[in-house]
Amino acid sequence: MSHRSSLVLCVALLLALTAVGCAPAPAPGPPATPTQPIVIATPTPKPLVVLIDNDEGPITPANFNTFIGYWLTGWIYDPLFARSPDLKPIPALAKKAEQSDDGLTWTITLRDDVKWHDGQPFTAKDVVFSYKFLADAGRAQALSIIDTIEADGDHGVKIKLKSPSPFFLEEALAGFFIMPEHIWKDQKPVSGELNQFQGKIGTGPYKLAEVVPGESYTFEANPDYFRGKPQVDTVIAKIVKDRTQQFNQLRSGSASAVLSSVLPALVGELSTNPDIKLSQGSDFFNYVFYMNASRSPWNDPEVRKAVSLAIDSKSLVDTVLLGQGVPLPASYYHPDLPWATNIPHVFDPEEAKSLLDQAGMRDSDGDGIREFEGKPAQYEILCDANNAVEVRSSELIAGWLKDVGIGAKQRCMDIDTEVTYIWPNFVAVPEPDYDLAIWGWSSGPQFQRGFLRFMTHHDLETVGWANLTGMSDPELDKLEDEYVTNPDPRDRQS
Repeated sequence: MSHRSSLVLCVALLLALTAVGCAPAPAPGPPATPTQPIVIATPTPKPLVVLIDNDEGPITPANFNTFIGYWLTGWIYDPLFARSPDLKPIPALAKKAEQSDDGLTWTITLRDDVKWHDGQPFTAKDVVFSYKFLADAGRAQALSIIDTIEADGDHGVKIKLKSPSPFFLEEALAGFFIMPEHIWKDQKPVSGELNQFQGKIGTGPYKLAEVVPGESYTFEANPDYFRGKPQVDTVIAKIVKDRTQQFNQLRSGSASAVLSSVLPALVGELSTNPDIKLSQGSDFFNYVFYMNASRSPWNDPEVRKAVSLAIDSKSLVDTVLLGQGVPLPASYYHPDLPWATNIPHVFDPEEAKSLLDQAGMRDSDGDGIREFEGKPAQYEILCDANNAVEVRSSELIAGWLKDVGIGAKQRCMDIDTEVTYIWPNFVAVPEPDYDLAIWGWSSGPQFQRGFLRFMTHHDLETVGWANLTGMSDPELDKLEDEYVTNPDPRDRQS
């Protein structure tokens, strides 16, 4: 079996993601006259308003729904190690972590000057509790490799792994937030049963002050934060689902930042606005074209490869993203990342037609649409109706598929409804209810070198939590298992 053809087609990585607006300074007040006493009034700082796409539910390490929720969680909670802008792990709640020569044991030294928002001291027991809880709740697959974890005094932790894990520091110790045991100890570690529990207490720079479901989250600065008091006293994450409305509010000054991907058509306009700054990089949003391998004909890797060959990913970047992105290589990871294997995606519709012929999908009646199992090969492409990139991309993809004899039409809907077909309750299922779909993954997968394994592994309850394709390929599973345990960088790259 061709391992490359077993993978999903990665379309493009959007570079321009976050837009930040700079509010103008307030006008000065009238000067004091000699007959008046000089009174200096301290203005009340205005909240910093940032816009997000969706209601994230409870903002906790066990509950967030999307990468935006992950970011918000990081305002309240801390991990043992944080990630620097260049994706390097740096100490946070941990001072240091040392690995044994055999790669199986990690000794972690924690900070001794950290308190939870309610004043209780942060200790090693919180780390042990959090890692066990998140793993049991199915929210931390990178922690499933832990064999034993125990506290070593109040500020030390010892972890023994089941097998060597070369990515453990970057993807586990720097990947998950720590929760207070005294707040969470009575909760069951099953993600689906935690939907209404907000928790609120963390060690982070902000305290979660108020939640208005469907409208906003309000965060107040933690004056006792161990890295120092935040410069902004209040941050409001306001839910605005319409992307155009988000940027209208940014331009008008009623919001200071947009925490979602910038519409390509707006990049030129926003980049010339001196009050707005766009953030760019290799670790932002990416789009993937999915084929449901739990049903025919998509369970045939040659058909999946044919579809991949039929789609012009460079044209998608140029036409839909207006050049504000790159086609991802066959390895899925952005070509600028050091661990990417830069085999380019190939556009070859003639080869696609040949593969479909070989798979038994032929146009016997000459109407331009092939037949499969005696029926016209007509399928739907699911997409997010509120995402212009997905809507336009699905139109173009439907045209390219028609060129090789596969009928496809759009079925765009709101993202919450789309989730029920592809990833019901954010749980991978063996037989998802769709044929074709455009789906976006956020920043996290690009800095997790083992994420591809989560996207394709057959064990949906543990490793394959992000397998939205219904794929089951034992040979691929074996290769990926070897990849995430091999300590030799050259062997891993091979």
